[in-house]
Amino acid sequence: MLSARAKRVLAISLVAAFTLMAMSPIYAKAQTIPGGFKNGPYINKLVFNVIEGDDQQVLALQNDQIDLIGDMVDPTHLPTLEAAANIKVANVLRNGYGYVTINTAKYPFNITEFRRALAFALDKEKISDNVWDGLSEPQDSCVPKVNPFSIEGMLPYTYYEANVGYGKYLLARAGFADVDGDGWLEAPDGSDFSVNVECAQSSNIAIEVGQIVADALKALGVDAVSTPTDFYEYLTRLYFHGDYDIVFLGSSFGSFDVDWLAYEFWSEYADEPYYNFPNWRNSTYDTWRDQLLHSTDYEDVYEAAIEMQRIWVYDSPMIICYENILLSAYRTDRFEGFVNDVSGGVPGWWTNYKVHLKTDKGGPFGGTFRWSNPLDVDTFNFMASSSAYTMNVLSELYDSLIAIDPQGHDILWLAESYTADTHATNPDVPEGHTRFTFNLVQNATWTDGTPLTGEDVAFSLNYYRDAPGNPYGADLSEMTAAYAPTTYTVVVEFDTESYWHLHTVGYKPIIPKHFFETIGTEHWDQWQPNPPTDSMVTSGPFNISEYVAGEFTELTYNPNYFHGLDRSTTTTTTETTTETTTETTTTTAPDYTLAIVAGAVGAAVVILVGGYVLLRQR
Repeated sequence: MLSARAKRVLAISLVAAFTLMAMSPIYAKAQTIPGGFKNGPYINKLVFNVIEGDDQQVLALQNDQIDLIGDMVDPTHLPTLEAAANIKVANVLRNGYGYVTINTAKYPFNITEFRRALAFALDKEKISDNVWDGLSEPQDSCVPKVNPFSIEGMLPYTYYEANVGYGKYLLARAGFADVDGDGWLEAPDGSDFSVNVECAQSSNIAIEVGQIVADALKALGVDAVSTPTDFYEYLTRLYFHGDYDIVFLGSSFGSFDVDWLAYEFWSEYADEPYYNFPNWRNSTYDTWRDQLLHSTDYEDVYEAAIEMQRIWVYDSPMIICYENILLSAYRTDRFEGFVNDVSGGVPGWWTNYKVHLKTDKGGPFGGTFRWSNPLDVDTFNFMASSSAYTMNVLSELYDSLIAIDPQGHDILWLAESYTADTHATNPDVPEGHTRFTFNLVQNATWTDGTPLTGEDVAFSLNYYRDAPGNPYGADLSEMTAAYAPTTYTVVVEFDTESYWHLHTVGYKPIIPKHFFETIGTEHWDQWQPNPPTDSMVTSGPFNISEYVAGEFTELTYNPNYFHGLDRSTTTTTTETTTETTTETTTTTAPDYTLAIVAGAVGAAVVILVGGYVLLRQR
């Protein structure tokens, strides 16, 4: 499997646009409309209007100039939007959190009871209620609760509410005591100690959380202070394992993969730059690492992820303080069927695919659905953009073998089925290798009428791997082969065994071989189409029909989309299941009358606080 260091974190917009296509059921409802789970789109046109600034986007929504704000809404606008007619505000938990990391290499913070005592004493409910004004929820696991691999809610205990009494009991049991009568506890060896909780001086949230953490320590009888500090200064110390006591940070994740659990907290990385901020070592945790990384069976991988979290939450090398809520806003007078994506709220691929005109507006088919997009498209080459706003547009153009269902689970898209083999299940597979065989749908076509086949899939993967610096090839160095033995079959092989290779292959956008083979791998970043003047051969549910720089991008629905709807009928049908084949086992997923599309590369871990965003290698 690709090493953590080799898996460069790619542009967050690429990951967000192509990987996180899942849904929270807060506002979206299963609707009895033509088509089933995978069918769409319903609208005729999708328009992205360039509108900069939160105030201007909110005003455009109020004035019926757009149907959806294409970004997260600042909470300061919540009262205005909630009071407006025909506007709804949706909320979704962030795929990330704010936390404090504890230096477990430093005495007495290396004592588990000390860290657990703080975890129990910290009032996470107070943080959510007072610091976030109700716009966050307590969190204990290092895997966000929106992730299907998260253990959140499965443990027999939580650290949500302050339990200072139990924290004091843990400290006393470990030998902490006020031996000199000065009002503060001494360490078990009798030495004096104090705790400095550092937080970003640029962030009010960080400062308030830092003070609450220091107050929890004081309530336990520990001498503590919270110190607002330059964010980059203490981040550099964390990167290179410099001295600290407790530091406040935030992380956001670019996918639901959790292979990073094997790197971020691995004992052997306790002194490796950029990894393992708490300098934590736990041999029991490490015993699950091989199963997480190298099993090809989902159940084995899931078991390892859960057990690693169970150990981690108990040992508390970090304390997760909250998972905050993100807000989306949209109009309700013409369209319905909005989808509250678990990663990005309502503004996302799902909404574009399932939103439809209300019956009294002539629906469900037709209409022009209007977004605000804070920035213009910077390029129509999806491989060359690092803009999330560009990817709002370009994610509509291509498809992938596997996508993600409304709960964050895999669902087959261009693939109808697949098998995963190792030498143990198929002697023809070399020892230590993983071989995936995908059987494709046979009705997918490119917009020029050419069939989409296994040759396109194999070409795409080889193109990404062989194109120098291409972000979609960063995690393909261990791919030894990708070829199409038949028209609608593709075989992909890696020289290591791992379940995660499935996502490495399955989430990538597929490109047309007959078009891109004229654009050599060395020129991938020089392709700069200007649609609709320049032809773009795509497969997605929409294609670009008009573009005016600095003003708008218009897309029109693809009438030949392979999961498209027969618009000549108004028969109402709803699929109840959709089958996916993993190895030799067939499983069924519930019907949400929603659809999934495209994916991308690896998981990005983003360190952020107070407006700073830094992409980390992992």
